[in-house]
Amino acid sequence: MKNAIRILLLMCLGLTLAGCASMNPVPDGSQPVGTYQGQVWGGVDGSIQVNLFQTPAGDTVFSGQFVNAANGASSNFEGTVIGNFMDGKIGLILGTIDGQLSADGSQMSGSLKFAQYNATWNASPQF
Repeated sequence: MKNAIRILLLMCLGLTLAGCASMNPVPDGSQPVGTYQGQVWGGVDGSIQVNLFQTPAGDTVFSGQFVNAANGASSNFEGTVIGNFMDGKIGLILGTIDGQLSADGSQMSGSLKFAQYNATWNASPQF
């Protein structure tokens, strides 16, 4: 029984480390495009910050975090922007975040799905 628990713990540790290695941070040389702040609600309530970057290759990517108001836990996320559509992942294996940036850049909104939560979010640019 002890060996089974030990193996299970080692497998969890291995998955966590593999997830860390697979996260793609914002590429070196990327330039900040904007910072958006807003709220998350529905299933989980709290605040969200989204940072947009232009990569050296000309792509747009985002990163950020949301904070659960109930317990103060924060979760990081990152992803890509194609046109006005955003698609990304939350943490290592926690879930997904998607959204849409308004044509004039004045708002972004979307949904996030992780664990048992399906929440909605929106954010406005911070100057």
